[in-house]
Amino acid sequence: MTPRAPDKGFALPAVIFMMVIVVLLITAMTRLLSTQSAISDMQLLGVRAFWAAKAGADWAAYRINATHACATGNLTINGFQVTVGCVSNSYVEAGNTVSVYEVSVSAQYGSDPGGIDYVSRQLNLVLNVEN
Repeated sequence: MTPRAPDKGFALPAVIFMMVIVVLLITAMTRLLSTQSAISDMQLLGVRAFWAAKAGADWAAYRINATHACATGNLTINGFQVTVGCVSNSYVEAGNTVSVYEVSVSAQYGSDPGGIDYVSRQLNLVLNVEN
């Protein structure tokens, strides 16, 4: 009877299996980090779009108070396209003429709504001005 030779290469399949698992974990963590970063960027763009729309609303309110007329126009604020629209109605209340201005402001970044960096915010406000 001949002596049996020791098993060779027994640990090799286990090491390959562990390496595959580690590579898969690293790949998953990289994708998760990339996705989280993109979400964070979009949230920041959304906040910036809100403040651009708010700036457009403030501009409209200033123009209405200064001129007593609807303020409309297109603005560019830090790369955001801001569109201001306005509709006004006047009526008499207790002998005083009151003008009601309905202002709609939208701010958008990016030109393609299906694009990866497109974001848009809209604000509506009502201003009552006594003449």
